[in-house]
Amino acid sequence: MHLPKETIPGAYPFTSESDVYLEAGHICIKKNIAEKIFCSETVVLSVFYAKDNTFMVAPAGEELFRTIHKANQQMLKMKNAAGDKSISIQELVLDNEIDEKDRDLEFVIEEALHILKIKL
Repeated sequence: MHLPKETIPGAYPFTSESDVYLEAGHICIKKNIAEKIFCSETVVLSVFYAKDNTFMVAPAGEELFRTIHKANQQMLKMKNAAGDKSISIQELVLDNEIDEKDRDLEFVIEEALHILKIKL
């Protein structure tokens, strides 16, 4: 049984120091990064390369990204009132035995191509 952190005695809430981080099986992206890459999109394209342990995401309108990477479509959800966004990767974490611990993530922004590369 999975309990939310606030119900686990002695558990401390995760506090991110990065603009991109993993929390509760979701990649969370701060507003400043999300606006640069996704503008007002609510659907994104994503692909995971297990060899490099890299998750790549781009706006759904980027057809070249879809074609080159054989990307999947998924929702870009509003995380909070501050405008931060999140993408669920719970299934990806389970299927690829990725460390599910809440943590800051390394990332690279390819702003001209509207691509966010994230090291998991």
